[in-house]
Amino acid sequence: MASMAVAQMRVVPGDTDANLSKAIDLVGQAAAEGAELVLLPEVALTGLVAEMATVAQPIPGPATDKLAESARAGEIWVIAGMPEANPDGAPFNSAVVISPTGEIATIYRKVFLYLQESVGFSCGQEACLLDLGFARAGLMICYDYVFPEYVRRLVLGGAQLILHPTAWVDTQVCRDWHYPAAEAYRAQCLVRAVENGVFFASANVMGPYDAGGYLEGVGRSAIIAPWGEVLAEVVDDEGVAVAELDLGRVEEWTTQVAPYLRDFRNVPLPPV
Repeated sequence: MASMAVAQMRVVPGDTDANLSKAIDLVGQAAAEGAELVLLPEVALTGLVAEMATVAQPIPGPATDKLAESARAGEIWVIAGMPEANPDGAPFNSAVVISPTGEIATIYRKVFLYLQESVGFSCGQEACLLDLGFARAGLMICYDYVFPEYVRRLVLGGAQLILHPTAWVDTQVCRDWHYPAAEAYRAQCLVRAVENGVFFASANVMGPYDAGGYLEGVGRSAIIAPWGEVLAEVVDDEGVAVAELDLGRVEEWTTQVAPYLRDFRNVPLPPV
């Protein structure tokens, strides 16, 4: 049995100091509630600005040094989204993983970039699997989870838990299409958990995410069990939600109800 937290926050676009201070407070809250890991949203330290290179930092760097201090103080894994400086081009949309001893365990760079994201960011090239001690986890960022094949590769690689920092937003274009952003976000989290038989944790932003106010974070950060139960969620505004992950129940669930991965087989397609 292990305990983890998702942290939901409002960001101040471009104000790294303010966002970092808030992130550290949320890390402290999660540690105080007994969490062994806390997941922060995508690009939580900056939000989106016109030139992401102006707010990107190296890893390790000043921001990760302070996050490392909070990880050591709380003896907690910290995973935080931030723009990572790239000497060879546009910054990466990254998630840094910091161990309870304050060491940088790994950096994941977002592989799938959504629409204009490819203008401001460089594309990552490698998937990420982590040994957290209490679980093997796959790490992805926001749009990555739209691709079920990508999630499935992590699961086939041994992931028992998917960690998903995101900035899932609503926009006027979404509203014009009658796309229910918050509901669609939650639905995909549920489906990825159930179809793969894994725990799924997603940390989202709330409220304005860019300087122009075009992007509006929909919140609804949650930790979801392989059987689709929402174990914990941040219901309103900012805060943390903590849940116990009972990895021992997964085999029982799979055997009694959902033997999906075991039953799958390749079926040849007929000629067209």
